[in-house]
Amino acid sequence: MKTPPRRRPSLAGFTFAAAGFTLVELLVVIAIIGVLVAMLLPAVQAAREAARRGTCQSHLRQFAIAMQTHHEQFGRFPTGGWSYLWTGDADRGSDRNQPGGWLYNVLPYVEESAVHDMGKGLTGDAKLQAAAQMAQTVVGIAYCPSRRAAALYPFTSSKPIVNAEPSPFVMKTDYAASAGDVVTNNDGPATLDGADTHDWGNAFDATGLFFARSEIRIPQITDGTSKTYAVGEKRVQFGSFEKTVESGGPFDWGDDGLAFVGHGADVARFANVDSPLGPDSATAFHRSFGSAHPTGCGFAMADGSVQWIAYDIDPELHRRNANRADESTTTSTP
Repeated sequence: MKTPPRRRPSLAGFTFAAAGFTLVELLVVIAIIGVLVAMLLPAVQAAREAARRGTCQSHLRQFAIAMQTHHEQFGRFPTGGWSYLWTGDADRGSDRNQPGGWLYNVLPYVEESAVHDMGKGLTGDAKLQAAAQMAQTVVGIAYCPSRRAAALYPFTSSKPIVNAEPSPFVMKTDYAASAGDVVTNNDGPATLDGADTHDWGNAFDATGLFFARSEIRIPQITDGTSKTYAVGEKRVQFGSFEKTVESGGPFDWGDDGLAFVGHGADVARFANVDSPLGPDSATAFHRSFGSAHPTGCGFAMADGSVQWIAYDIDPELHRRNANRADESTTTSTP
């Protein structure tokens, strides 16, 4: 008798659940991911800002070393230049006869001699064109990564540079020299030959390290080099450097020109009751120090060190730190 063959079991009576998540489970997973992102994002942002702040302070340290090297070579700090209407001239040294400001004068000490020397030995239109080329050359060390990329930005000043052809986009800077606690301002001479006879007004009442035609030596810093600002970050209005006024951007007197000019709000700042330290804002005062960092800003001191100064520093201490000889012995600390 033959055994009947075994039949495979039928699956017709079975039902199977669809693979995957239910809507409720999916919503729970999305919610968990959202919570994790919300928890991690501030930490990531803080880490990125810490890295940017470190880069910014490295820039200040390089400037501090450059100024010390200049002082060792010439027995004085580089001049503050003439005014915001004059840019650097490679044929005029780095003393009171140099129209360009502190940043222009330290270029050879931060490995930017090629930029500094543009136009050297030239005359007439060729020199003006070379000055324009220099104005359009980006020097990365002059920018704080927390504020903006190292690039060219609109030249929005209503007054042209005397010794350069016009440039619609120029190199700018996020760092400014300390001119002290007495506000000084002067347009400078109309010609290169007019500097010695020009009426400089109150320019020489300045109490900082860098101002119009300055030639400050370390012995003149009687408060102590470790207690005196040399260069710090400058306060800027939100968005002022991204658009021209004509295209809807705000106007900022302290960021409308270019980086290599002499004494003026683009490259020099003050510290007094009218120029408080603070972060970038929609109404930032163009003569104040400040930054795009959330808690404070960096300063290169006259001794070559770099200090972090909190926004809530006592205003009187901030003022004293900017004055090279006010007989203050208060230590400059955040």
